[in-house]
Amino acid sequence: MLNLCVLIIIDDASIGGGQMHVYLLAKYLLKNNEVAIATESTGWLVDQAKILEIPTYAIAISNKPSLKSFQTIYQLLKSQKFDVIHTHGGTAGFWGRLAALGLRNKPKVIHTYHGLHYLNNTQLNLSSFKTKIKRFIFQKIDQVLVNITDRIICVCQSDYEKAITAKIASSHKTSIVYNGIEIDEFTNPIKRETARHILGIGNNEFVFGNVGRLHEQKGHEYLLKAFSKIANHVHLLVIGDGELRESLLKLAEQLKISDRVNFLGARSNIREFLSAIDVFVLPSLWEGQPIALLEALAMGKPCIASDVDGISEIIVNHKNGYLVQPKDIEGLTKAMNLTIDSPETLQDFSKEGINTITEKFLAQNMAKAIEKIYIEPS
Repeated sequence: MLNLCVLIIIDDASIGGGQMHVYLLAKYLLKNNEVAIATESTGWLVDQAKILEIPTYAIAISNKPSLKSFQTIYQLLKSQKFDVIHTHGGTAGFWGRLAALGLRNKPKVIHTYHGLHYLNNTQLNLSSFKTKIKRFIFQKIDQVLVNITDRIICVCQSDYEKAITAKIASSHKTSIVYNGIEIDEFTNPIKRETARHILGIGNNEFVFGNVGRLHEQKGHEYLLKAFSKIANHVHLLVIGDGELRESLLKLAEQLKISDRVNFLGARSNIREFLSAIDVFVLPSLWEGQPIALLEALAMGKPCIASDVDGISEIIVNHKNGYLVQPKDIEGLTKAMNLTIDSPETLQDFSKEGINTITEKFLAQNMAKAIEKIYIEPS
């Protein structure tokens, strides 16, 4: 019987893929261990932790040089005896691993990469000198931090290979652990008519859905342009918020699709949303392993997604969905039209998608694999 004292650190408590991962990991670790979460003082993750009676420690850490950020984490680690420190994301990974280095009683230090954003943002064609310098600095920092990390976890094979190539991870102490979800949460969808009534969508309309922060990474620009070529009786629902909201609203106006596209903002009830749509679309430019895609498959929703990174480890083209090249507006339009015109194919995709989750992406299996990493010899 394990009885480790585990502290999970993530800088942001708002709902997102990394936060969902942390929540599910903590939930399943509770069976055999003491678990606490260090994150912002308020937010979705804090609320969920309270429901599970998981202790939370309020932290405010910066992604810029800050003595206060170091002191915040260091004092927390010094005041408690944790057996394992598990950091998630770049900011938490920097301060958490750095602070753990100064402890007299050394905990085991684990870091998870949820998508290697500063390596992947080359997809945006950001060739400015400032961008290149930032990428160089972040990479050098992670190359140093890997030497004081007992174990690195990547959520997909693609991230593992990129991390090894960039020397921000080493093969002898890096593991791949796929993200997981609770499939039971999605096997009993809300009645389609009820969900559509809540969202203001008619019962007879074909509806595409997308979930993701409104950022260049998620490819919303290409989704809107592809959707503008789709028949007028089709609708698109988008969940998420971010810095591109206004520009995407303007783009929808320019494309004359504003009456068919609903930007719903950030929402936590994804089950309600997925119950209302017919097909899930994720045209990202890069990804780690998107939780939203896993949830859509678990709900039995046919999926169209970009053939990038961890996505192609989830979607098998023409088996449980369609894969298209990133930024390929014509290819995306074609795939969307195929789903509208092929109800039998959608049924096949639906069954295969549920099988995919059951076989490879269950939360309890994810937590079990990570728990095993905690107790392995360093």
